[in-house]
Amino acid sequence: MIQINNLSIARGSKPILTNAELTLFPGEKVGLIGHNGAGKSSFLSALLGELHIDQGSIDLPKVWRLSWIDQEVTANHLSVIDFALEGDRALHEVRQKIHAVEESGDMEQLGHLYEQLENLDGYTAEARVATILHGLGFKTEDLQRKVGEFSGGWKMRLNLAKVLGSRADLILLDEPTNHLDIEAVVWLEQWIKQVNSTVILVSHDRDFLDEVCTHTVHLNNEKLTKYTGGYSAFERAFAERADQVSQANKKAAGEMEKLQKFVDRFKAKASKAKQAQSRVKRLEKIKLIETLQVEPHVAIPFMEPHKSPDPLVVLNRSDCGYAGVAPVLKSISLELRPGDRIGLLGANGNGKTTLVKTLVGELNMLGGERVEGKGLVYGYFAQDQIESLDMNATPLQHMSRLERQISEQKAREFLARYHFRDDKVRQLVGSFSGGEKSRLALALLAYKRPNLLLLDEPTNHLDIATRQALASSLLEFEGALVMVSHDRHLLESITDRFWRVHQGAVTEFDGDLDDYAELLRKETNAENRNAKQGSSGNKPVVVKVAPVDRQAVNQRIKQLGNQLKKLEKQIEIDQPKLVKLDDDLAQCDYSNPADSKKASDLHHERSAIASRLESAETELLEVLLEIEQLEESLGVA
Repeated sequence: MIQINNLSIARGSKPILTNAELTLFPGEKVGLIGHNGAGKSSFLSALLGELHIDQGSIDLPKVWRLSWIDQEVTANHLSVIDFALEGDRALHEVRQKIHAVEESGDMEQLGHLYEQLENLDGYTAEARVATILHGLGFKTEDLQRKVGEFSGGWKMRLNLAKVLGSRADLILLDEPTNHLDIEAVVWLEQWIKQVNSTVILVSHDRDFLDEVCTHTVHLNNEKLTKYTGGYSAFERAFAERADQVSQANKKAAGEMEKLQKFVDRFKAKASKAKQAQSRVKRLEKIKLIETLQVEPHVAIPFMEPHKSPDPLVVLNRSDCGYAGVAPVLKSISLELRPGDRIGLLGANGNGKTTLVKTLVGELNMLGGERVEGKGLVYGYFAQDQIESLDMNATPLQHMSRLERQISEQKAREFLARYHFRDDKVRQLVGSFSGGEKSRLALALLAYKRPNLLLLDEPTNHLDIATRQALASSLLEFEGALVMVSHDRHLLESITDRFWRVHQGAVTEFDGDLDDYAELLRKETNAENRNAKQGSSGNKPVVVKVAPVDRQAVNQRIKQLGNQLKKLEKQIEIDQPKLVKLDDDLAQCDYSNPADSKKASDLHHERSAIASRLESAETELLEVLLEIEQLEESLGVA
């Protein structure tokens, strides 16, 4: 278990923890929460031994392996699968030793290394890690691509895959969902719940915390307080505890006031001196309980929008994408009208951002037409919106660029509504935290009084309290809204409808996010999702779905049936071979050079067959799922 005793740590002159106590047990999934700047990341650094401990101790079992997310990716020359496999440090070391010994020809040592490899489940490691990569959105063809070919967001997914494949006893995750779509978040939830490791994670996604956490640790007032359950359970318990503290302090303060009045009135009288002294002692013993600090409230108000045209934007048989390549979305027909509040669903890479950029006119269409209503004023918050801010300018300077004639007083009054006050309005944006930059970007957007808001992952740098403030403001926003977000609590709070962007089309998803999560669980990997046509719960926004071509579907089922027979035959052949190889390896005497050489050859053969068997079983499952989907489309029970 993890035992923290009398722990005090600081970042420079700022105390993070003072005399903190905490006990965590093996297998617990712990959400570490607290407002931005409370010191959550510093606490994780202390667990890793990277931050000096001023007082107390952090006791971890000496045999435990730790794994955490690196903030940078430097191994750009490695393939995706090899990079992810490096997370299992013990396995990586054995594989490197095997490679070195194979060249030296020491067969006895090689035999011992192969035994270690088997003990570390080395023969199934690639299949295990490939499953993790698929869950995080990587396609089969991506696994042999070089790491350097991927964008920053996908590299962060690779760092996460490396951690998840580590087989560590303690896994530390700092904002693991920030670069994920809902599909990957749902998969990650299932992975965390079933893994045997102890997991400590920092996240501002309350639904994610509720789904995976067995316990919540609140870093507050330089203390660590452990609660049972996820974020919602913590919120209820904290509110009850805060109310109890308030009531206790109110009662104690009343008693202190009465005692003080008695002392002040009678301390000079000899006849009452003894009683006064007694009450002084009682006063000294009464202590107010340390007040529980709640999350600081930050407002993100939206001004009354300009009068809205009807419709706002219309796309008519539009091909959306980028010049020189095939369209991402084909023949899209849809319209946005006043009052629409739409959440976009779909895996990263399917075209959510492409659709948003097309709606605002930032991306030229490859075909079709876009009609914009007269008087449309849109506010667009892009994924990289904070990067568009001038880091060498102040909030006041940003305001003057929006409106040249704005007075400093008016700009200050507006910025104060978003908690930029006093000297903060003259501070360079580059010195702001990620949350402050996001808040400023939202303030600048709100100042335009848009009648159509398009928000693409606006919460990545916001803590839970600020996300809640954003949700409250968006609920009161009177214009139309389109949002992309992996924060399901926010999506469910402020949207009325969902569109799914998938396989080059935009369809209306007839269900809630629980229904969508269930759909995603059935679509086990990216290749399988691309092969499917969607569930019967999906209906087009404008274009009607063509009737099922029963003859074509039956022909496809027949083809899949033949493929299924071949796979079953392959599995039937390979499974006995694997058993025979395991028996032969068990009989090898590694002290005998001849047997050691034979064992090496057997290990290579076993590895090839195990990999082929794993692929066949995975493909068989995909075929069965597609057959089931096709039969459902025909109405076959």
